[in-house]
Amino acid sequence: MEIGMNLPVMAPGLDRDSFLKWCERIDAGFFASIAAGERISFYNPDMTAALSAAAALTERVKIVSGVFVPMLHHPVMLAKQLATIDVLSGGRLVAGLGVGGREQD
Repeated sequence: MEIGMNLPVMAPGLDRDSFLKWCERIDAGFFASIAAGERISFYNPDMTAALSAAAALTERVKIVSGVFVPMLHHPVMLAKQLATIDVLSGGRLVAGLGVGGREQD
């Protein structure tokens, strides 16, 4: 069994230092993956930016997206962003695509 950890992207007060510490500790620990989600109508960082940062700050863990809602993204740009994250992570990206589960999103 593999266990992953979600970054605290929806926690109030997330800043650069706490983001760095989370990435370092998750990568150094027993976790198999690091993840972030996407919510359009909620305070949180952009998922592609957060995953890009996590990809650059980690060496070992898989970089896992929550569900990208394709209708909210330009398809060519989303493909390019995901490809970039995959390159930055050295091929560790696992991306989810779906219709979303909340009406407000």
